[in-house]
Amino acid sequence: MSEASTEHLTVSDLRERYGLITDSKACGKVTVTSLADDMASVTPGALAMPRPDETDADTILEAERRGAYAVLLPLSAQRFGFQGNIPVLYGDLSTVERGQMAADICGHPSNSIAVFLIVGDHTSQQVSDLAGLLHVLGNPVGQISLRHSTSLERHLVEDYPLGVLDVERMLSVFVEDGASAVVIGADEQTLAEGALSAVVVDVCALSEPDDPLALQPSLKEAVDRYGVVLRERTHVAHRTAETDDMARHYEGAVDEASDRRLSLAIAMVMKAGVRKGNIRSALRVTREMI
Repeated sequence: MSEASTEHLTVSDLRERYGLITDSKACGKVTVTSLADDMASVTPGALAMPRPDETDADTILEAERRGAYAVLLPLSAQRFGFQGNIPVLYGDLSTVERGQMAADICGHPSNSIAVFLIVGDHTSQQVSDLAGLLHVLGNPVGQISLRHSTSLERHLVEDYPLGVLDVERMLSVFVEDGASAVVIGADEQTLAEGALSAVVVDVCALSEPDDPLALQPSLKEAVDRYGVVLRERTHVAHRTAETDDMARHYEGAVDEASDRRLSLAIAMVMKAGVRKGNIRSALRVTREMI
């Protein structure tokens, strides 16, 4: 996680905020500028957080070689007394704590962008439809969905499912690129468990499958799986008779499934405060362009 990091954390910060342990107190001013949860992604300035099966002296040497400024190992590794030319920290961070650390180093990007969350088993098409509507309404948009993650017009090549560091990094990229909104599709193919632990969500909704009889997880099951905290500012959107009627009058919709997706997209942007007249105007413009 480094492309758009905006904040720096010292080793002292890491000790104070996250309870990490170091064998030496003299390294407190060492500053890390990025996070890496696998050795392949370690870049100069990183705090390297290798997997448990990578906990050995060779890992520290490899992190140094790649330019890491510090290494975080599990508490269980402290008994080995590993030494290196960079600080060695010890601690067992939860997914939530890793997410918070990522948000800290990225400057909490979800506070600077409108976050729309769609949960379900297959969310890519609903993400695309909502992003399209937001775009027509004049919003530069980022998308996070399986094989279709984009920042405005730029395609982002990612390995799925995305972890908590991946999501924070991508949100930072969206903010840096000038996006005003992001649409996130939360399904098992796209996101790992806890991947949204540090994301502040503005509007969320449960995606409807193309087959109305298909089973879907409940909204609570989904938000629990991905670590979403529904705050006071979070709105939950549902299709209504009014949004269904607005969608049916859009001549670009070609079937009932498309109507339902458009209806839910309309409901979500309405929850975000967009006026009905603006939505109807945007739909008319889109219809005329087809």
